[in-house]
Amino acid sequence: MVIQAEYQNVVDEVTRKCSEYFSDRLLSIYVTGSISTNEAIINESDLDYWGFISNEITKDDELWLSETEQEIDEKFQIFDGVHINIKSIEYLKEDKFCRFILKYNSILYKGHDVISEIESQGVDSYSPDKTVAKYRLKFARKCLEDALENKCPQCLEKIPKNTYFASRKFARYFVLVEGAYFLMAKGKFESFKQEIVVKQLKENSIGFDEILDLSLKIITEPEATKINHQEFIRMIQPFTEWMFDEIEKA
Repeated sequence: MVIQAEYQNVVDEVTRKCSEYFSDRLLSIYVTGSISTNEAIINESDLDYWGFISNEITKDDELWLSETEQEIDEKFQIFDGVHINIKSIEYLKEDKFCRFILKYNSILYKGHDVISEIESQGVDSYSPDKTVAKYRLKFARKCLEDALENKCPQCLEKIPKNTYFASRKFARYFVLVEGAYFLMAKGKFESFKQEIVVKQLKENSIGFDEILDLSLKIITEPEATKINHQEFIRMIQPFTEWMFDEIEKA
């Protein structure tokens, strides 16, 4: 499976390290986020890496993961954050939202598709519809409220120091991600990919084309627009709140 070219060697190294350390315990590896959709920006995007093993994570495993994250971050220095998430297969069976996100917003990088295997057993699972959109609506509203108050919302690990890249983070989350859930609530969801989401948002809303075009510009060329994140969050507030209200009514 192909990763965005600038990050391929990093993902390969993390995969090699995990394969050597976890050995036959390792069942599968998924890569999610912008590097899996060719939408990442050097030094501003995160490495979101998920692996699943056959037994529970031990304290030694946790220590190794923490040290490995730091080692990768220091060696390559091309990510805003490095997140190597290794969980047990039982964790994946129990966390249906984790399965949902990885199913629809990641690529299977190594191993077998444990998500499909689990779901073939008839376990309760989310689909991309109004149920999952409503499930996370309270969380999404609180994230917007915090961002408007210049607090770091829970959906982000941190607000970037560069205000233009902070605008990009807000655009990706409050327009693309929340836009995808709005589309789920409307039964129109196809993909989390930015171009598809923006196109579909234009097709399923009225009067927001300008803010959607601006959001896409900020995502692809954040420093060209010169819009700081506090100004931008207020610009998108009416659109994001409209989507939340539409999800609630769905």
